[in-house]
Amino acid sequence: MKLSKQERIGVLVIAVILILGLGIWFMIVPKINAINASNAQLDAKKAELVAAEERRALKDPLKEQVLDAYEKGENLANMFFEEMTPYEVDVELRRFLEQLDVNVIVESVTIGGATTYTLAPSYFTEGKVTYPLKEYVTANIQPTEEELAAASRQTILRDTLGTSQTVGAISVDFQIKALSQEDLIKFCDEVNAYYKDENGTSTRKAIMMDGAGFQFDEIEKEYAKIMEAIELEAKDTALDELYKNHGLKRPSDTAVDTTPDEEEKKDETLTLVDYIYSMPVHLTFYSVERMQDPTEQLEAQEQ
Repeated sequence: MKLSKQERIGVLVIAVILILGLGIWFMIVPKINAINASNAQLDAKKAELVAAEERRALKDPLKEQVLDAYEKGENLANMFFEEMTPYEVDVELRRFLEQLDVNVIVESVTIGGATTYTLAPSYFTEGKVTYPLKEYVTANIQPTEEELAAASRQTILRDTLGTSQTVGAISVDFQIKALSQEDLIKFCDEVNAYYKDENGTSTRKAIMMDGAGFQFDEIEKEYAKIMEAIELEAKDTALDELYKNHGLKRPSDTAVDTTPDEEEKKDETLTLVDYIYSMPVHLTFYSVERMQDPTEQLEAQEQ
């Protein structure tokens, strides 16, 4: 069948359109998709580059912050002991006793097992009485500037000290003896000011002493004498007033007490043991695990 001129032109146009469409579909569209994928990948790499540059800009300051935090943590940790076995605690106790500048004798040492203890800051809170009438009267009273400043200082202190922390602990019990109460008090001061030289630095170590008690017999004796004198004076004054109110003459006290004073008799039987003062002591050594030095790891990350 022979096509007319118009039909041949239509077929040719259709063929051209088909060729262009197939060419676009099989050649141009894949290239466009590849270009879009490349652009998306390029945008992702650009974002990664920006993030890497930002991390690099923060790397040195962050390193300094990590090292600074480690140094502060290390200094705080040095206040505590490293975790110790009972044998090591015995060695540490002997080291502490050797540097004492006080004359005491230590007896009956008992070392407990390793355990934990929770340390927490405590804050004084003044007790306040409240009742409905007081609440009604003070309902519209605003706190003063001084009260607001005090509350602000306490808030800052709480934020700085933080909350409680659990640390390692091991306790030692023993008895100390001395020739005076002052020596016992000095021993307590020595516990409170125990410094140890470590890595060229003198650091106060974390030891707590509790259960200490003192009995000052001399003060109690003097107090008893004062109370006895006050009672005798009060009794004598009362008798004078009694006889005076009844118009009677008070008879003179002629009886003299010749009975030896109990304290004098006691002093005659005192032995050396009576002049030795003793006190039970309970010491707790606190310990924390040391942080790992991050310097080597940070330097490896830079390579």
